[in-house]
Order: sequence, then C-alpha cells, then structure tokens
Amino acid sequence: MANIILVIDMLRGFHDLGNLTNPRMADIIPNVKNLLERKTSEDWKTCFLADNHQPDDLEFQMFPPHCVVGTKEIEVVDELKQFVTAENYLPKTRYSGFYKTDLEGILVQENPEKVIVVGVCTDICVLHTTSDLRNRDYDVIIPRDCVETYDAPEHPAEEINHWAFVHIENILGARVIKKQEEIEND
Repeated sequence: MANIILVIDMLRGFHDLGNLTNPRMADIIPNVKNLLERKTSEDWKTCFLADNHQPDDLEFQMFPPHCVVGTKEIEVVDELKQFVTAENYLPKTRYSGFYKTDLEGILVQENPEKVIVVGVCTDICVLHTTSDLRNRDYDVIIPRDCVETYDAPEHPAEEINHWAFVHIENILGARVIKKQEEIEND
C-alpha cells in the first residue's frame, strides 16, 4: 500500500506559455518540488494529471485554447520534470482527473491510505478531482502552499481560494493544511 501525490496541471501552459499563463503558479512551484523531494524519498507514488486538449475541444467555448496536444504547453514545468515518467503522466481532458484517465485503476491497484493533491487551479481541477476522491472515500490532504488559482477581475484569486478551501474542507471533508511541511512522515 503506497500513498500517492496527485500533481494537477503543473504545466507550461499555465506557467510560461500560451493563453492561460498564471503568474501566481510560480509561487507554489518550489513548495511542490520540496514536497515531491521529501515524499518520494519516503516511497510515496506520484501521478501527474495534465490537461491535454484537442484543438476543437468544447472546453474552449469557456476558456481560451490552452494545453493543446502537440504543443509545449502540455509539458510539466522544468522544476518538476525530474519526477515525471511515461507511467505517471496522465493526460486529461476535463476538470476531474478521473474522467477518461487511468487514475481510478492506479488508485485501486495502489490502495493508498492518503492522497495529497497539489497544483492548479484550486477551484477548478483541484476541486473537482478532490470531490471525486472524497466520493470514493479517500483520505485527502491539500496543502495551501501547494495549490493556486488565477487572478482576474471577475475571478479574484484570494476570494476564490478562500471559498475553495472552505468548500473542500467543510463540504467534501478533505483536510486543508497551511504548509506542506506539516504533513507528517508516514
């Protein structure tokens, strides 16, 4: 039984390339890297869930085109590439990491006691994947310093993050902690 870290959309298409670059993402990259360094040395598994859209994806009716298959936007950010393998990189096309991916099978096979969720965006893919994890009764931990959302006039990041953390903790029942260093050695 191995615990698992799900790294969601820590991609160049949300960091330094394309229509949905998010300057706030840079703030969490060192924290996510530190968490991965610590926990992979304790034999935690990692799984990178990565937006991979076709050019005509229906999601582009809501958001500008991003993370299109065949572009550099689907690459994991340079600082985290050392943790990526062909086996742990799961392309996804929707907000939840469960939709038409192998995540369910990986979790059934590994049967983790705990799942840590990190990445972007707190209120979109992190939230929807966490909801699906909790609906399957997984013990989910979300370190605040390892998740982030974007900031826009109609989407004030601080308010949106606050709402998402309250929802994730009080409605979904996941544990939200301040810093990734608070996760005990398991």
